[in-house]
Amino acid sequence: MILGLLGNPVSISWSELLFNRIFEIEGNRNAYYAINASPHTINRIIDTNISPYDGFNVTAPYKEYILNFATDREPLVWKTGSSNVIKKYSGGYSAFNVDYIGFDFTLKKNHVNLDGKRVGIVGSGGVSRTILYYVLTNSSPELLDILTTNMEKAGERIKGTWQYSNMAIKPYDSADEYDVLINCTPLGMRKTDRDPAPNSKISNKGFLIDLTYQQEETKFMEKAKLFNARAVNGRDMFFEQARETYRIFFDNYPENPLFERAREDVLNWAGKS
Repeated sequence: MILGLLGNPVSISWSELLFNRIFEIEGNRNAYYAINASPHTINRIIDTNISPYDGFNVTAPYKEYILNFATDREPLVWKTGSSNVIKKYSGGYSAFNVDYIGFDFTLKKNHVNLDGKRVGIVGSGGVSRTILYYVLTNSSPELLDILTTNMEKAGERIKGTWQYSNMAIKPYDSADEYDVLINCTPLGMRKTDRDPAPNSKISNKGFLIDLTYQQEETKFMEKAKLFNARAVNGRDMFFEQARETYRIFFDNYPENPLFERAREDVLNWAGKS
């Protein structure tokens, strides 16, 4: 099976490293390639008549764009309007969303309860739509804010969710205080990236979740030290998404010892352990 990652940029993604290490340990001929794609590249590479690929992970900025090519969608994709896995079948591509599962795993592992909390979501892209849907369907927060650089565009992107009366869209540099603040932007992938919500405050004992995973601690996460709060990066989410991706492509989960070995190898090779 030949698999790939579609996104831009993909040079600092760990997906290619992880999946090829899994295949190497398994001793098979499967292969995984990270593809730094433009829309034109995607239009060509997922043509089922000529593409050698059996499926793709999809990352920013194409989690919504990729739906133009999906001939079938799991219910979660219809609900979130976002997909990060597509699998080829005889009639086209099926679209899946594993962001939801990865985020759920992160909250439960870290014992984060959103009920009655002041929740802030930073960003309004494809993953933000999934996180927004998750929060609205699994909890009853006291309030829910979306912090963004383009409030008008964000409003268009999340149409249909305004039935929640305590939700608002605010500029990214707002100085409000939250109990749980979630970074859904790409800022944090690199050490030099700024805090995407520079003025936001976090309550005492609050929780910061950065969905980027390349850095052990980002500038966004450093807020925790100022407010006696907790913070986690997106590694739990990334690896849980990878497990679910494997299940979608191969119809079963990878063996746990094998997956954990590949996980530790990736963390060591990336110099992030």
